[in-house]
Amino acid sequence: AKSGVKKKSQSEESQPENAPAIKTQKPPNKTSRKVEELKGAEKAAMPRAITPMLATLVDQPFNDPEWLFEVKLDGYRAVAFVENGRTRYVSRNQNEFTADFPELEDLGKQLRGEKLVVDGEVCVLDEEGRPSFSLMQQRTGYEPGRVSRRTMAGGRPVVYYIFDILYLDGYSLMRVDLEQRKEILRRILKPNIIFRYSEHFLEEGLPLYQVARQKSLEGIIAKRRKGCYLQKRTREWLKIKITQMQECVIGGYTEPRGGREHFGSLVLGLYDEQGRLIPVGQAGTGFNRKSEAEMIAKLRKLETEKSPFAFKPDSSRGLHYVKPQLVAQIKFTEWTHEGQAKGNKLAGLKMRAPVFLGLRKDKQPSECRFEAVKSARREAAKAEEGEAA
Repeated sequence: AKSGVKKKSQSEESQPENAPAIKTQKPPNKTSRKVEELKGAEKAAMPRAITPMLATLVDQPFNDPEWLFEVKLDGYRAVAFVENGRTRYVSRNQNEFTADFPELEDLGKQLRGEKLVVDGEVCVLDEEGRPSFSLMQQRTGYEPGRVSRRTMAGGRPVVYYIFDILYLDGYSLMRVDLEQRKEILRRILKPNIIFRYSEHFLEEGLPLYQVARQKSLEGIIAKRRKGCYLQKRTREWLKIKITQMQECVIGGYTEPRGGREHFGSLVLGLYDEQGRLIPVGQAGTGFNRKSEAEMIAKLRKLETEKSPFAFKPDSSRGLHYVKPQLVAQIKFTEWTHEGQAKGNKLAGLKMRAPVFLGLRKDKQPSECRFEAVKSARREAAKAEEGEAA
C-alpha cells in the first residue's frame, strides 16, 4: 500500500550514490573483498549462535532523519545460519526449529554468498497479507514439531521476512551501520513468494504508524540508521505498539462453567523485578473445542498443589495451579489499575478483555516481565548521543 512515506526501494539493477561497494554476482571472494572495505566489517569465523537484538518499548511514533522505520511483524523471530547451501533456523531463546518450517530450507538458493547469517521473522499471512500469530498456531498446533511438506501443503504456508544481515563470507557485519547492512541484504537477496526483504521507510515514522493502524497491524519499529547490531535489548531499536500484545506465563486454570467442558480460563502472570510471578488476568476466550482439549492435556501434566504466584489470584471459580512452564500469546484492549494489593505497585495491573492467541515455544517463561513504556523522544535522543542501552 502507498503510504506517502519515503521508502528505501531501488531496483536490483540500480546503483544508488554512496551505496555499499558490493558485487551482486559470484564469485564470493570478490564479494568478500568489497565487504572488507566497509567501515566496521571485521574478519571473523562464522558465529554458531546469535542472541537477537531486541527493541525498547516507547510511547508514540515520531519522525527523525536519523531513523528508519519498519512494520512490526507478528510471528516467530528467527536467525538463519546459511552454510554451503544448508540452512539452520534458531529461535530467540536458542532453540533450533528448522524442522518446523520445511518450506524455508532453500534460503541459501536465494542469497548470493556461501556463509551468511541473517535475522528475520517467520510469519503466516492472512487473506489480506497481514502477519497473524493465531494463524501460525493453526498451522503448527500448540507444540510445533516436524511438519512434512504433505501436511503443510494444504495448510498455512509460512514466509520469512528478512530485515538484517549479520555475517557474510568471512566477515562479521554487526558493527557496520544498519542502513548499509540493509543495503547489502537487499543486493544479495533474490526475493520470492517465501523469502521476502522487509522494506523500511526513511525519516517518517508517523505516516507509517497511521498506515499500520489502518491495516490493523501490531505496530512499527524505529531503528537508528547508523546503529550497530547489539546482542541485547537496546534503545537503538524502539517498538511502538498499536495492538496490545503480551506474552504471559500460564500459572493455573479455573474450573469450567456453562458450556465449557475442560476449564474456564487460563490464569496468567508476569514476573516483576524481584522475580515474583504477579497475576495479571484470566483468558477464557480464543479457544475452540479442539484447542481447549489440547490445552487441558498440557495443563494436567503440569498440575501442582503449590501456587507459582506471589499471592492468590482473584477468582470466583475453583483454581488449579500449574508449574510455570508455558508461555501464552495474549491480545487485550488495555491495562487497568485495580489497586495495589499485597504492597506491590504492579499487583493492581490487569489486562482488560484478554484473548488467547496461542502458545509460544520461542520464549522462556522468565522473559515474561512487566515492560515499562518509555518516552520515545527521550530514548531516541539518548541513542543518538551514543547511549545504546
